[in-house]
Amino acid sequence: MNLSDKMLRCALINSKFPVIFTTCQLYFFQGLNMGYLSKRKFEERESYLTTGLLVLIPVLTLLGTLGRSLDWRLDWLGEFKMQAAALSFALFLWCLFKREWVKTVVFLTLVLMNLALVATHSHLFQKDSELPDDSHVFTVAYQNLQGAEHKAGKLREVLENSNADIVLWVNVPVEIYRDLDNVLGDYQLQNQTFDTTGKMKLILARTPGVDRGETAEGDGLWVSRVVGSRKLTIVLTDFADPWHSESYARVKQRISELSEFALSRDEPVVLAGNFGASGWSWLLNGLESRGGLKPRGKLSESGTDLPLLIRRPTDHIYTHPGIEVADETARDLIGTKHKAVSAVFRIAPIRKEIEFFELQPVLPESELLQPPL
Repeated sequence: MNLSDKMLRCALINSKFPVIFTTCQLYFFQGLNMGYLSKRKFEERESYLTTGLLVLIPVLTLLGTLGRSLDWRLDWLGEFKMQAAALSFALFLWCLFKREWVKTVVFLTLVLMNLALVATHSHLFQKDSELPDDSHVFTVAYQNLQGAEHKAGKLREVLENSNADIVLWVNVPVEIYRDLDNVLGDYQLQNQTFDTTGKMKLILARTPGVDRGETAEGDGLWVSRVVGSRKLTIVLTDFADPWHSESYARVKQRISELSEFALSRDEPVVLAGNFGASGWSWLLNGLESRGGLKPRGKLSESGTDLPLLIRRPTDHIYTHPGIEVADETARDLIGTKHKAVSAVFRIAPIRKEIEFFELQPVLPESELLQPPL
């Protein structure tokens, strides 16, 4: 059937059923109009949403970065830089698809800015070692035992297969502590805090240390050990949830005391544990500015117990200069929501020898042999 035949047929239908034909035409054009209006409304809402986020994300990022020292709420707001980077990246791809070039550039800038702020306090990738090949090496394993009340058998199996020189446990349940003699195996208890509510901290090792104690009113548990030719102090801490007005002030004071402790030690310090906050938060600023400690943890191996939407690095490793961290991994070993974190530490040896053969005299030998004036 050609076009002229179709037009003739439509004319015949219109002549016989004019009301039906007119009604169908009306519904057809109304449907076209409603589809057009619906598309326009969707595009308007999309534009309002992207424009609003274009303003909201940088404002919140600046408030959570520049205003973090003013109030604990602004410091908490700055915790979610990874989420801001992920949302900005999704909006960058959307605007790139829609060919909105100005918004595309702005969202890409927000992605890079948030990732740069994260990278200042957490390593995105493993860094190459800058220490000499004869550096002393030791391994530390850290585990949060919250929810491990009935995991004594699993813990014993983990310790039997562990090659860690030092094991750090926080939130040790009373049930595990009562059965500690059957759990430890070859490891020995080096230091502990007492708490009947299941928040004990334990430090284990196969060989004894040279000193031990507590700091920050029991929130910091430490032991000193000799590794190769170097003495160092390892501090274990745990701050579950500092994001309330009273707890924020208390944790801030404890962080200040930990910083003073690290500053007062003659030997290098390793500080590890759950701080409940990201490394870039103002809450932990004193560890770097006052204590001289540097964050060494890897981003992907921290905070794995948190839901994905609010996940951020809260498990940290801080060290003094001269100590490097490598091969950091997080694995589920006992079947709880908290993964075990292990890391290999390298510490430079003490150089006692003086290379006399490399010294060159400043004056000629003839002048050196002349009698004094």
